[in-house]
Amino acid sequence: MGEVLVLEKRVNYAPGTDYDALWKKIISELFEEFILFFAPDLYEAIDFRKGIVFLEQELPKVIIEHKKGKKIADKIVKVSLKNGEEKYVFIHIEIQGKKDPDFSKRMFTYFYRLFDRFQENIYSIAILTDLSKSNDPQAFQYSFYGTELTYRFNTYKFNEEDIPSLKKSTNPFAIAVLAGIYLHQTEKNYHKRYEVKKKLLKDFILTNPNLKSNVAEALFYFIDYLLYLPDELTKQLTKDLSINIEKEAKHMLYSEKIKEAPTLAEYFKTVREEGFEKGIEKGIEKGKMEEKRNLAAELLREGFSIEKVAKMVKLSLDEVKEIEANIHFNRHES
Repeated sequence: MGEVLVLEKRVNYAPGTDYDALWKKIISELFEEFILFFAPDLYEAIDFRKGIVFLEQELPKVIIEHKKGKKIADKIVKVSLKNGEEKYVFIHIEIQGKKDPDFSKRMFTYFYRLFDRFQENIYSIAILTDLSKSNDPQAFQYSFYGTELTYRFNTYKFNEEDIPSLKKSTNPFAIAVLAGIYLHQTEKNYHKRYEVKKKLLKDFILTNPNLKSNVAEALFYFIDYLLYLPDELTKQLTKDLSINIEKEAKHMLYSEKIKEAPTLAEYFKTVREEGFEKGIEKGIEKGKMEEKRNLAAELLREGFSIEKVAKMVKLSLDEVKEIEANIHFNRHES
């Protein structure tokens, strides 16, 4: 049983940023949330409890060689289905950023190449990131003296999304879509982009107590790179967000995953220069047990392992296990 995800992104954005890689990264890290947001019906058929396996470079060249040198972001995801059937489900995804008169034909071409090769079910969805109302691909139709064919595929259009509804959603890909919409809306206005980026990072990530740490990190990285800002505005954003990180997202200090993100990279440098981390270490060294236990509890709630928390705050494994047991007990009591 398996699922193949083929991801192609053709969008003209600012030079120097690999947007294909950004979408691939967040889809890989939050695949279950991705399917739930963009394909809820398919989500109900997948048994995520059995795990998923990403297989790279598995699509035969016959399927993709016609792209004539265009860059491809492809993924293959092996999953198990709830009905237990021994079959493959192929998901073909196009993240299309501009109007293309041959788009529906290309979607059909990918479909029949996959179907011809694997003879299995195929789920096709076009994710259209362009905000132009004219970008509205229809079904591919073929007719020649009685031989007829109509190929329809699922579409998700950024230009049809309601921003207030996206803001209310608890799915992280609603925020990713919001960032994609803002990217277009602020194409020529970095100061406006600064404001929307700050709001996304602050209100929806840093001060959101319901986000798991891995989700927060994946979103932060994605948005930080997607909504590019010049150096001066990035430094200002670092300054504006630092208080939120110190008060409500200290766990990010220990995240290796997002230290390369532009805004946080600058923040890490800043807090080190100001001795913020040294202050924490100094307090720990003085034996402030209550502070250590509170920090350990916070990190455990964010999803860090017992072993990592023990190492971070310099407690024994038994002490951290006791703190974790208290957390579970309090949740049960409430």
